[in-house]
Amino acid sequence: MTTDSVVTSFALVRAGATTHSTDNDQRRVPLTFRLTGTEAYEVTVPADPGAALPGTYFLFALNAQGVPSKAKMLNLG
Repeated sequence: MTTDSVVTSFALVRAGATTHSTDNDQRRVPLTFRLTGTEAYEVTVPADPGAALPGTYFLFALNAQGVPSKAKMLNLG
């Protein structure tokens, strides 16, 4: 993944279910990452399937002030 600015953290946010008033599957999963080049990063999804259930997620990059990027949608299988 490449960015146009310095990133201090990454997180996945599970897409919400529109069929429930309470979404028990909603979660935010912090990701480990490493810098691989100038503003290029490699992120790692937790190996524990209970932490990041299969499904659709929004991937956010956050700067030092905690401001998130525009999300990228991805599917974990």
